Amino acid sequence: MSFFRKSPIRFDGTKEIETKVKNQTDNVISRRFKILMVGVGAIGVLLLVRLFMTQISEKDYYDTKLIQYNTSIFTADTFRGNIYDRNYNRLVYNKNINCATYYAVKNIKEEEINVIVNFLIKNVRVDIEDVTERDKKDFLILKDSDFVKGLLSKEELKQDDSTVYKLQLSRITEDMLKQKLTDHDIQYYMLFSKIRNCTSGSVVLLEGLSIKEASLIGENSNLLRGIKVTNDWSREYTYDEIFRSVLGRVTTKKQGLPANMKDLLLAKDYNNDSRVGVSGLEAQYESILAGTSAKYSMSYDNEGNPIIKSVSSGSKGDNIRLSIDWELQEMLSKDVEDFLKSRTGGPYNNHLFLTLINPNNGEIIAMVGKQRDPKTGKITDFASGNYLSAYAVGSTFKGATIYTGFKEGVLTKGQTFADTSDGIKIKGTPAKKSWDKRGLGVLNEVQALAKSSNVYMFYVAIRLGKGNYVPNQPLDIDEKAFDVLRKDAGELGLGVKTGLDVPTEALGYRGPVTSRMAGNLLDFAIGQYDTYTPIQMAQYVSTIANGGKRIQPHFFVESFEENDEGQKISLLQHQIQILDDVSSYSLGLERVQTGFREGCVTGLARNMDGYYKAAGKTGTAQVPIKGVEYQNRAFVGYAPYDDPQIAVACMSETQTENSTSGCSAIPKKALTKYFDKYGIKNK
Repeated sequence: MSFFRKSPIRFDGTKEIETKVKNQTDNVISRRFKILMVGVGAIGVLLLVRLFMTQISEKDYYDTKLIQYNTSIFTADTFRGNIYDRNYNRLVYNKNINCATYYAVKNIKEEEINVIVNFLIKNVRVDIEDVTERDKKDFLILKDSDFVKGLLSKEELKQDDSTVYKLQLSRITEDMLKQKLTDHDIQYYMLFSKIRNCTSGSVVLLEGLSIKEASLIGENSNLLRGIKVTNDWSREYTYDEIFRSVLGRVTTKKQGLPANMKDLLLAKDYNNDSRVGVSGLEAQYESILAGTSAKYSMSYDNEGNPIIKSVSSGSKGDNIRLSIDWELQEMLSKDVEDFLKSRTGGPYNNHLFLTLINPNNGEIIAMVGKQRDPKTGKITDFASGNYLSAYAVGSTFKGATIYTGFKEGVLTKGQTFADTSDGIKIKGTPAKKSWDKRGLGVLNEVQALAKSSNVYMFYVAIRLGKGNYVPNQPLDIDEKAFDVLRKDAGELGLGVKTGLDVPTEALGYRGPVTSRMAGNLLDFAIGQYDTYTPIQMAQYVSTIANGGKRIQPHFFVESFEENDEGQKISLLQHQIQILDDVSSYSLGLERVQTGFREGCVTGLARNMDGYYKAAGKTGTAQVPIKGVEYQNRAFVGYAPYDDPQIAVACMSETQTENSTSGCSAIPKKALTKYFDKYGIKNK
């Protein structure tokens, strides 16, 4: 009996092994295939579920997304704020106008554009006044490209498109434009290019449509696809050109954003055709006057026609109130114009300026300027010349010289100098004298200002320059005296920017460093070296009047809005800005004040005095033109002398020597009219 069962021993041959491996492989493949099929089935089910969710459950969500992708949002200007004078007289406002506005049509053909343009030209007034020469060159390229290409050589035409375009523009002359383009052509291509180039959003084609024209466009909307009559506005000025250069200008929608400001304004969410203040107070207070833009959405129907819907209505800009008294502004404007019309000032007396300012808070009460075209004689408003034009101011500067003398310790109270017929004679140069060649006698600082002694100021300048004057001998001076006199005059307001709230303000001319000779320092001391603007003169005399505070002059008083009941609600108010304070130099300022008052009592400015008790200084600066000596005539003053309420600065350019000064009668009229209206306040 055996304890173990013997199993038969089996040997697999090659065939058996191959069969076994094949069976195992088939089993693996079969299992993997089944797994794959199950996975594919599961994914299919998931996709079916997702498709169901997308088409049924989330249909509204994706419909909204589709609409958003096919809808663009654009903005439109709302009304700007109005501008008023101090008494709420409206100076600038918005006028409603009808416009033809084109909203981009999808895939519009040139043939359809042609039909639209010809209809508009035939039935609507198409103004081409604002079309520039550059626009016309583009129009000629559109009209007759073969002719324009013929202006270039074959080699030039091989260059890149941008270079070829620039060459074409440079070769088109004004005569070519006149010969090749009719008014009809300009009208046609102006409208055609606007429509063709507007592939999204909108563009204003025409402004100022009459009711008949607007109705005609509305009645033919099926022919004029994309064109709608829209309500818009234009900026209007109540008093036409008076004070216009100070109020400034706003672009039209056709003009759009100015090139030099475009990038900045686009970053602030302006559109290319947005209207924006580009000069004067319109530009200075753009952020206040400009309203919040209205928003619109534009989508398309199946035929590519635009569908416009309002998203938000926006809000009107805030109003601003100025310090200007329009009654005085208008009266003084007429006085200045009448003087220039009289032509008593001679052939070069083509500018006259006057500024009326409150010396205690910097408010500009009136700012008048006129200019005459020397060829045509036409007189236009140039009020902005008060801060854009600079002149030699003559003896009105002498207050600064006396102030500097006391501040720098080269003058003492009651200091006298002899103003003789000899004047000041530096070797190798003509003698420098006062207006009275016989001499004005022995004078102190007050008398020197009242009588306008040049010689007295020369002695102050010599001391300031640490010079030792010997008649008919060379005079050496310390060149730093120029800097000292300029710095101290600047403390009062001369030769520095005043801070007036306008976009641009002139500084004036400063005598060159290379001309710092003794004679020029003497000229400097009498206002015949540097030049100054009338607004600097106004700030200067205000600083003297108020006892040493250089206050920023300003037009802006406040911004405000009106509620439904018409009540005015103040929003922002101007805060007085003291730019410099030299009131600690009280002795020098007091002597200048006394000298200015004496000038209006017994001196050269005595014709300026009135019941308001003025203080002031006249000035005459020699201006040689073509071998003939002309004179700038000036005046600065204030009243009452012991409690100043108002200050005035006047500049009349290049009058003939013996003519009546434009700055004699007019400043007195300004003071009289001011106090006749407002009275003299008690202390």
